[in-house]
Amino acid sequence: MIRTVVVDDNPMEVLALEEYCKNNEELVINSTFNDGKSALEYLKIERIDLLFLDIEMPGMSGLELMNQLVYFPQIIITTGNREYAFDAFEYDVVDFLTKPIGLARFNKAIDKVLSNHQKLNEVAISSSATELYVKSDGKFVRLPYSEVLYFENVGDYIKVISDRGMHIIYGALKSLAEKLTYPRFLKVHRSYIVNLDKIVDIEDNSLVIGKKVIPISRAHKPIIMNSINII
Repeated sequence: MIRTVVVDDNPMEVLALEEYCKNNEELVINSTFNDGKSALEYLKIERIDLLFLDIEMPGMSGLELMNQLVYFPQIIITTGNREYAFDAFEYDVVDFLTKPIGLARFNKAIDKVLSNHQKLNEVAISSSATELYVKSDGKFVRLPYSEVLYFENVGDYIKVISDRGMHIIYGALKSLAEKLTYPRFLKVHRSYIVNLDKIVDIEDNSLVIGKKVIPISRAHKPIIMNSINII
């Protein structure tokens, strides 16, 4: 599904786009906003795939919003003013729709979105099979799965411990576990996911990776014992 957000200060335009989206089984509306500032706060927290974005809005314009995005979803500009077309395409937007937006023109734009989404998924799947990227000091650091030792949940954050050091990211261990596709990662405790290839030894209620002693919960003990080759 294409997770979608609509940002437009005209409630009727928002309703029209919602109806168009509801008639396309590939799209799901996550949220709608009537101003850029509220939308930006939402987009700082939530990941989406597609953004319908008006340009002329009070407080914060669509162009100003794009300048402050921490990541770029696919963006379709919706505006009644054609003079913004050049500026919009400077941001490599998917399409530029002039209001009032007809269904046929809407569907043509969505065809581009779906094609791009498929290509992005193919690239992401290929990458996620072997590596992950951790945001650290304003940059994304590439970590091959083979270098990751373990993940440790600490409050609202996760420590990512690798052969090269430690990175701290915001999030929950449960959400992280859903994103990890490497089969050698295994949750052994409510606060730990480990790389089975990095285990030094296993005792009754703990295991060792490097010099770190990691607890094993009673519920996860049978799972980890069934995941290793015992002779």
